[in-house]
This record gives sequence, C-alpha cells and structure tokens, in this order.
Amino acid sequence: MKTPEHPIFIESVKYIRSKVDFTGLDQVQQSILERIIHSSGDFDLQSCVRFSPRACDEAINALQNGASILTDTYMAEAAISPMAKRTINSDIQCILDMAPISIDSTITTRSAIGMKNSWLDFEEKNNLSNAPLVVIGSSPTALIALLDLVESGYKIPSLIIGMPVGFIGVSQSKIRLLNSKCPYIVLEGSKGGASLAAATTNALLRASET
Repeated sequence: MKTPEHPIFIESVKYIRSKVDFTGLDQVQQSILERIIHSSGDFDLQSCVRFSPRACDEAINALQNGASILTDTYMAEAAISPMAKRTINSDIQCILDMAPISIDSTITTRSAIGMKNSWLDFEEKNNLSNAPLVVIGSSPTALIALLDLVESGYKIPSLIIGMPVGFIGVSQSKIRLLNSKCPYIVLEGSKGGASLAAATTNALLRASET
C-alpha cells in the first residue's frame, strides 16, 4: 500500500495542473514534471525536461529489483533518503564518499574522481548486474567522468538523471548525455540542481512503490 502524500503537496500539484498546458507526457513523466515545478517554483522547466525512450519504465524496474542510487552530492542524498525509506528502501550512496579529501583542482575535481572510483567499485563488487541509478544535480565533471567510463566499455547505468546546474561545462555535459547510449532524464541548458534531481528521483521512487 502506497504511503499518502502530504495534503499541502497534493494541493500544490492540483495548482500546478491548473497552470500547466497539455504536456503529452505519460503518467510517470508527468509526476516528475510536477515535482520539478513544485521544487523550483518555475513553470518554464516544462520546456526543458527531456526523457529518453522508456527511461522511466526501465528505472522503475531497476529500483524494484534492488538497484541502488548514486548521487553526486550529500544534499541530493539527504533529499532522497526520506522518500526511499518510506517507499522501497533503496540503498543510496554519494560519490564523495569515494573521493580524496585533497586534489589538484587545476587538473580534476573531487566529484570526477569520486564518480570514477564509485563506478569501478560497483563493477568490481557487484558486476553491476542491476546497475545503479545515477543522480547528478551539481557536477558536470562527474557526469563527464561517467560518460567516459561508459564509452570505454563499462556498464551503462540503469538511468542517469542529468541535472547539473550552472554555466561552465554544464550545457556541454548535458548535450553529451543526450547524444549518448545511456537512458536519461535531462533538464536542458543551465538549470538544474540537487533539489530538482532529487525531486525526479523521488517521483520514480513513488512510482516504484506497490
């Protein structure tokens, strides 16, 4: 039995639906859009969200079969954890747990190293038979590091939520994801952030609950 939503959230969704034009999205995609708008207060995001074919269905199937969730920030991890506990109790990890404390920031980022180390660790320990969902709300370099690994022959994630926010390298990393063979949910352009990436993940967790 699904846990009920908070009454204020229900009222917020009703308001969002009264303002959003026909989207042509399916039920799960629509719920993702509604949570993104709810988390941002920005109706313009309707024109920015992109889904690869069957991305949501495949992600839900992976979650229901025990796939873990890998985030690029502790903020996203904290925002997803309560929903995970209320629904299907997915395991959540942050790539920064696998990053060194200090690095030469002129060469790389902690997020990029953390992503590489996390993905190689998953592959070594679990053979990635049920690959994690990857949630990127901050770091374009983490997204690029993951795409580099996939293009080198490593396992494809069950889903990449590609929503890094900002200006330097952000749009370029999203374009590369859109042109990759990975399943994705992307906010095009410079918009994004941990809260929106987490909202997307939470919608998928809700949809995974039976």
